[in-house]
Amino acid sequence: MTHHTASPHGIESLAGLEFEAILFDLDGTLIDSTIATERAWTHWGTLMGLSNYTHTLHGLTAQSLVNTLIDEPRHAEALELITRLEIEDTEGIHLKDGVGALLASLPAERWTIVTSCTSALASARMGAASLARPLHMVTADQVATGKPSPEGFLLSAQRLGVDISRCLVVEDAPAGLSAGNAAGAYTLAVTGTYGADALEANAIVNSLAQIEFSTVPNGSLRLTIAADRR
Repeated sequence: MTHHTASPHGIESLAGLEFEAILFDLDGTLIDSTIATERAWTHWGTLMGLSNYTHTLHGLTAQSLVNTLIDEPRHAEALELITRLEIEDTEGIHLKDGVGALLASLPAERWTIVTSCTSALASARMGAASLARPLHMVTADQVATGKPSPEGFLLSAQRLGVDISRCLVVEDAPAGLSAGNAAGAYTLAVTGTYGADALEANAIVNSLAQIEFSTVPNGSLRLTIAADRR
């Protein structure tokens, strides 16, 4: 497996490179669900008796957070509660800047989503943001270990029939970037959920509106800097 050195650089470090597929995170990368997520987890914390709980750990599965925050005898109860609260609360969820045009430019067989959401939660949030489910999407309930494990990204590359070392992982959170780096993919971080100082990637952007992809004759996707951002 090829590993690419991940350190913060401008998008110029990836410009001109060609990728077999683009593997996107969902929350914080393609859609903005931060307010809804924090609202649901804050309510959950109150109901579970966690005084003054503030949700700051993004990019991890609900199961891993429950395991960290709640005593084992109450794991099932806590997970069932947060699952229901998050699915029910989708108010304010929307596509992030530049996402609609970027995804529309990609061939369906050349990109997918790898998310820490369960399939049901991902469907609820994508529906709220009017984002169609892509081919070969990987959700938290389809892998044994979630991010920062590379399992989800490796599975997505396998499903797409591509070499993970020639894929670009696009993420907004340290756990997801760690997973992408461990998988051997190139990584692109999007700031917003976390600042640039917390993100270890081959390149960092403030918005996906800063990049474009074009399909080259062999079917790969060439990354370029958006014309109005040069």
